[in-house]
Amino acid sequence: MASCRATVSFMATGQSDDGLQSYLDEDPGARPLSDWLWGLSRWGTLVLVRAALAIAEACVERWRRGAPRDEGWQHHFASSTLPQDALTALCAWLERGGRPGDARLESCTEELRDLIGNAEFFDDEASGGGSEREQAVASGRAILMALEASQWTAERATEDVPDEAERQAIASSGPAQELLAGARAYRHALPESSEAKVRELIRDALRAK
Repeated sequence: MASCRATVSFMATGQSDDGLQSYLDEDPGARPLSDWLWGLSRWGTLVLVRAALAIAEACVERWRRGAPRDEGWQHHFASSTLPQDALTALCAWLERGGRPGDARLESCTEELRDLIGNAEFFDDEASGGGSEREQAVASGRAILMALEASQWTAERATEDVPDEAERQAIASSGPAQELLAGARAYRHALPESSEAKVRELIRDALRAK
């Protein structure tokens, strides 16, 4: 899948990039990766979505490779183009301005949830070749997290949270949890990857054009 990063300008998302470029250039030793990812929330939901998308795009080929020694997996999951199609829908949504409540994107997200849930169940129930399947599942989960991030709203995230202070904290963080989960899944899917690579993917996606 061709990356959509170059076609989605920062200002097209309606966000201010004040201070973001300096943050992206921060010395990696200044803070742990998890804190750095969480810190991106100060620039809003769409920045977190674009960061999650950058990670997800890097997982598409791993999903396609699947678990070559498992014919069942290859037939049911590796052959599915849904993860790629979902990211294409996410790119189109960003190009349209990233407005909440997009029916096409919601439908893709629901379909992808079902696919990854079934993949996780298949992996749990199967025997042999586990590491390849686990990595493939993780690649799918990283892709799903980008879609989940796009579906995040403060109302949904705080729906069952009675404490007002907690509600405010959740609302202000945006889909940071989804970004963190996507980064963890990416590193599981591609064990040769590094924290530095995660930063690089996100920096390249978010740099001002």
